Amino acid sequence: MFKSETATKIASNTIYQIIGKVVSMSITMLAVMIITRTYGKEGYGAFSLMQTFPALFFVIVDFGINAIAARELSKDWSKANKYLGNIVLIRLLFSFLLVLLISISLSFFPYSADLKLGIRLSLLLLCTQSLFTTANIFFQVKLKYSYSTISYTLGYFVILALVLILSYFKVDIKWVNFSYVIGGIVTFLMCLKFIKKLGLELSFSVDKDLWKYLILSSLPLGIMFCFSQISFKQDSLMISVMKLPTSYGLNNTESVAIYALAYKVFEVLLVIPTFFMNSAYPVLVRHMMEGKEKLKHTFSNVILFLFCSGALIGLLGVVASPIAIRIIGGEGFNQSVLALRILSSGLVVFYLTQPISWLIVTLGYQSRLPFIYFLSAVFNVVANILFIPKYSFYASAVITILTEIVILILLVFTAKKSWKDKYVKS
Repeated sequence: MFKSETATKIASNTIYQIIGKVVSMSITMLAVMIITRTYGKEGYGAFSLMQTFPALFFVIVDFGINAIAARELSKDWSKANKYLGNIVLIRLLFSFLLVLLISISLSFFPYSADLKLGIRLSLLLLCTQSLFTTANIFFQVKLKYSYSTISYTLGYFVILALVLILSYFKVDIKWVNFSYVIGGIVTFLMCLKFIKKLGLELSFSVDKDLWKYLILSSLPLGIMFCFSQISFKQDSLMISVMKLPTSYGLNNTESVAIYALAYKVFEVLLVIPTFFMNSAYPVLVRHMMEGKEKLKHTFSNVILFLFCSGALIGLLGVVASPIAIRIIGGEGFNQSVLALRILSSGLVVFYLTQPISWLIVTLGYQSRLPFIYFLSAVFNVVANILFIPKYSFYASAVITILTEIVILILLVFTAKKSWKDKYVKS
């Protein structure tokens, strides 16, 4: 297994992240319970669409810069101040451009004027989330995820307070959704305080060479994340605009609500590999520099842990789906149970794809990833176009799992080739 010091650092930082996510997701689920019971399927469906748009496009703002910056700063922390200011500028620029472009494109969607306004307000989440994610680069490298957890938790308590107040007075759902923007601002302000504890100061001095390096280096990962996000998030948008079967007795917005509730619970189950790899990735980079055997040993333990965790939690998700949906959504969301069971049945696949993709990045072959995720995105979109009109959100749930299986097969092949090219041919 891992050496004790390495294991302790990875475990403690994973635990910090999980604690923060447990708090934030508990608050999110409580907010969902309040919204579903106050605003019904129609209101929750609108809320979900307002959340989906920024979630779909955030990867363009991130664009893989976190992975590249974390890798470089793990090797040389002295660059940290320069990286901080320049990455903030890059992301704010990308965010504002995206908000403008998406706001214009919304004019062509068949949504009500009120829903379009809600989505446009929600797009400000691109700015707040990009700033928070930037701060996380430095917490990740220094293995100080406790700072991230405290900031994140504070922001979510602000969100909960606003959701409770606004829902109590039955304020329009778009303003309930805007609570997340305000919570995001609070989160980033708290992150800034912790950034200073790491000896860093947020200052702006444009370094064109650094911009060029970060954008070009992250391009393969950025493209990969974009295609990956298409596979994950576009199905809700397709459900919202496509012709659906009448047999389920739901309109488009209500169908989005049913699927979104199942997917929201599923996302909770996905936190462990995400947070575990956030902590393990800098260690993989350092162990690669120490030799292939050390890297191989560390990665083997990562895979074993995540496989066992995924299998166990997936089984738990299948069994507990009716209880989870009843508690969170109430009786009006019974159709979400089967969708959640379908998603949970493939959970272990998601637990395996994350570490394998990060191994490929660690080895320096991230340029091979975009093609994998391009193929999977094409498969996902085509399959949804073919089957959503017949089976609605149930088709999307099955296609989500099949897409991840395609990704896993391609990643395994690519990882083997990358390892061989790195160590056998060199």
